[in-house]
Amino acid sequence: MAVHDLSYAPWSGTPDSRWAAVRAIVGMELLRPFRSLWVRLVVIGAFMITGGWLLLLFFAASQQELPTMLAGNRIYRDGFLNLTLFSMVLLGLSATVGCPIISRDLRHNALTLYFSRSITRTDYLLGKFVALLLFLLFSTLGPALLLWAGQAGIGTERLTATQRFADLGSLVLHSLALTVPLAAVTLGFSTAAKRGYVAALLWASVYFGGEAAASVLGGLLRDTWPQLLSWRLLTTHLGDLCWRGAKPRILDCGWGPPLAILGIASALALLLAWTRLRSVEAGE
Repeated sequence: MAVHDLSYAPWSGTPDSRWAAVRAIVGMELLRPFRSLWVRLVVIGAFMITGGWLLLLFFAASQQELPTMLAGNRIYRDGFLNLTLFSMVLLGLSATVGCPIISRDLRHNALTLYFSRSITRTDYLLGKFVALLLFLLFSTLGPALLLWAGQAGIGTERLTATQRFADLGSLVLHSLALTVPLAAVTLGFSTAAKRGYVAALLWASVYFGGEAAASVLGGLLRDTWPQLLSWRLLTTHLGDLCWRGAKPRILDCGWGPPLAILGIASALALLLAWTRLRSVEAGE
């Protein structure tokens, strides 16, 4: 009968870097949303919005003068990125995909497993943030790039290569203005409850509460500053300023106040998430 040595042997392998752990978290969370049929349908709906504009561009190409809505970079801003329907798409995706991203781990006590694998709070939070940001960018920048490429291919306007790529840069900046603060704030709400739907309800309440407060206070005070309470108007105003020749059309201010408000909200949300993770780690 053979004799086997079952004594303990210390592990002598080479541990992966911290970036490998972050990449693993990003890869896992980036693919998870696409398992949901509802999420796939919403993302396809975002692409269908730009697909509809491409059909209009195709039929309008034979006209000598384009309609105002289809001319220049206005089709990107008013036709897609600043469209109220698309803002609801982003809200729905952030609530259903972003809010459960940490609350799911809180509910199943998965953070204990994460932090026992030499993964720091920074690694964990960075991985979740990058994954959510990339998903939101795919749903925002992806359809926008399709519209940009379609407009260039149909050739409805005679634009130079410099103007085309200037529009491309503005598309990227506008998409980042929409998605970066949204990803950060959603992470903060994700740590506020162990149930994803509770965190989603909290985020939706704050979003629509700001919309209602901006409308009511604006009417009562007959002033424009209450519009700064609306998340949609803040991101729309900041996104408009990313375009060449654009002028403020919504808020009576430059880029400073909206950027400051969104930056502070994002920082507070990430601080909330960091504090929540610290309390969980300390309780292990």
